[in-house]
Amino acid sequence: MHIPKIESKLIQEILSFLDPSPNHQVWLVGGFIRDILNNKNECFDIDLALSFNPFKAAREYARFTNSGLVILDDERHIVRIVRTLENGKTYTFDLSEFRAKDIDGDLKARDFTFNAISAPLFGEHINNLKNNAIDLYDPLNGEKALKEKLIEPCSNNLFIDDPLRIMRSFRFSALYKAKLSDDLIELIKSSKESLRNVSGERIRDELFKILSVSQSFNWIKLLDETGILSILFPELAVCHGVSQNDWHHLDVFDHSILSLEKLERLLSLMPPYPWWQEFLDYLSEEISSSRNYKQLLKFGILLHDIGKIPCKSIDNDTGKISFHRHEVEGAKMIKDICERFRLSSKELSFLQNLIKNHMRPGIIIQQGISDKRLFRFYSECGRDGLGICLISLADRFSALGGNVTDEDLTVFSAGIYQIMNEFYLQKQKLKIKPLLNGNEIMKILNLNPGPVIKDLLIKIEEAQFVGEISTKEEAVSFIKNLSAVKC
Repeated sequence: MHIPKIESKLIQEILSFLDPSPNHQVWLVGGFIRDILNNKNECFDIDLALSFNPFKAAREYARFTNSGLVILDDERHIVRIVRTLENGKTYTFDLSEFRAKDIDGDLKARDFTFNAISAPLFGEHINNLKNNAIDLYDPLNGEKALKEKLIEPCSNNLFIDDPLRIMRSFRFSALYKAKLSDDLIELIKSSKESLRNVSGERIRDELFKILSVSQSFNWIKLLDETGILSILFPELAVCHGVSQNDWHHLDVFDHSILSLEKLERLLSLMPPYPWWQEFLDYLSEEISSSRNYKQLLKFGILLHDIGKIPCKSIDNDTGKISFHRHEVEGAKMIKDICERFRLSSKELSFLQNLIKNHMRPGIIIQQGISDKRLFRFYSECGRDGLGICLISLADRFSALGGNVTDEDLTVFSAGIYQIMNEFYLQKQKLKIKPLLNGNEIMKILNLNPGPVIKDLLIKIEEAQFVGEISTKEEAVSFIKNLSAVKC
């Protein structure tokens, strides 16, 4: 198999320090070979398995090339070298001593067969590197599985060493659009409880990689079918079978999954608005630790109705089902979930904003879209309001009870895009110079510092924005009238 020229030279470079031989074996393994076979042009992660402790040679290589070095596992002899080239590209070498007595045992101890394809880098095999080629050694038929887009376990013990591999199987399935083998599915089902012993942040990283694909709802469904979703999100799992009112045709759980599907469908469209690409660019922005707003948006819509369970009530006379203030309860419940998955405070704030306000665009449409209502919406929700709007639309498309008509959906859709469009119209307008500041308000009304001052500032800005007031004198009269009404 041919490999990229730069990577070939780097491998030859590190081999000169490792000094491989039949009694001092070095093997190329893992994702590098998988990705090259999958027609990837560049591979920045290079894994090497060795029959000896690599620490000494790794330190010498890192020192010679001025590279970073991190001991990943002192006991199992695993070390990482981070090598940055003059062109700014960074390559990572992970060197590890065999997990067993030989390469065959090492490969069987790996997770999936397409990650257990290897290539010897010693003896006569080194000569091939000069021609940017390697000889494949594939005792577990990983190349065949890769071509067939099938994820197969290397052994029945793959989850014993690391239960996180359960999540990795779904992640690889999502990224490569590959099918889990029947044996692997059975192993997942029988080993799922071991996932409870894995840290939340490790699970989070795999989960958000699943959410990064364009149709992640398919793998969320698979997580549910295999019993994994109930371990990750017991708050969502209890939504199974919870019936809703006449506006809905599905129970709370299936409605949540369909909402995710509809959201991903909406994100794949290109509606005729000049700001749509700017909106997509915003969703691609990183919010925390390589996670972006789009992934958080999907995470949020998946959990947007978890507050319905504790809020469900049934009228004794009419039998009517309601979920009063479920959005407020859901915003409270998401805090525990964020703590469980070690999400940042910024991510928590974003998710709480989404869930607490996901009904609000619909209410604005129902009451009538006005400059004042839109100004208040964006002054309170900020740019998050755009994501809230799209969640609201996906939520509406997923509620197709007997009372819902195609005309209803068309009108609602137009209203949502009108609200989103208003954000960009407001953005184009110059920032209005405040007519009053907080100190002036406290002095005029004889008030102490507190939340009421902020609320009054927002009301003044809102009235100024829609043209109700335009001078300082009018602003003073405005807040005095507000104060009089409250009294």
